[in-house]
Amino acid sequence: MSSPSTSRDTGRSTGQTTLLTSHKGVDLHAATAQRVMKERLKGGRLLEGLFRCEMHTFWGEEAGVSLARLLEIGRYFNPNKHHFGHFEWAGAKTSWLDKEPAGNALDPQWPGVPKGSDLGAAADEVGGLYELLLGGRPAPGITPVDVVSFPRGEKGPVLSGVLWRLLIRGEADAALAAGRSLAVASHRKEGLLVNPHMEVWLAGARLPKLWKQDHPPGVL
Repeated sequence: MSSPSTSRDTGRSTGQTTLLTSHKGVDLHAATAQRVMKERLKGGRLLEGLFRCEMHTFWGEEAGVSLARLLEIGRYFNPNKHHFGHFEWAGAKTSWLDKEPAGNALDPQWPGVPKGSDLGAAADEVGGLYELLLGGRPAPGITPVDVVSFPRGEKGPVLSGVLWRLLIRGEADAALAAGRSLAVASHRKEGLLVNPHMEVWLAGARLPKLWKQDHPPGVL
């Protein structure tokens, strides 16, 4: 990834292009949701942290759509409020707009290769842009569970949604089950972040990239 303080690689793409933005400072939406989940939901005691990115993604070369264009529109990115990450995933075989993803598994390769960010070289120094946008290095014994959600029936060409990271105490399989239960509103005492009747969702337990041993857990 490029090292300048602000890098915007907006070259041609035939796969999936994704813009992720995270709040500078405290995300009150995520902080409030975390408190409610811990206090009121089954399994909430396992939740050690909750982080959120807004997601804006498109496939191929739609007319008038580019990463540079998204960065210029306040609806997608506000440099006074947001950090951003630009990712390209060549492995995206089908647009989520054309065909709803089969099942609810988030591909471990998504969102792809980092191409640019206002965070510059700092993202590589602490273990990866994707992880940095989602709160940084987890503490030992914590498994990150990532949940992507977006409205059903969107026409595009840009699909907007939310990427949540739940930090769950436990190993991968158990953490994924707990994370899905806390995120997806399937029953009265389960789920707060996703309405499965109105939203498509994908979830996966993530193993972050190797971090420098001298870099402590923390957030932006």
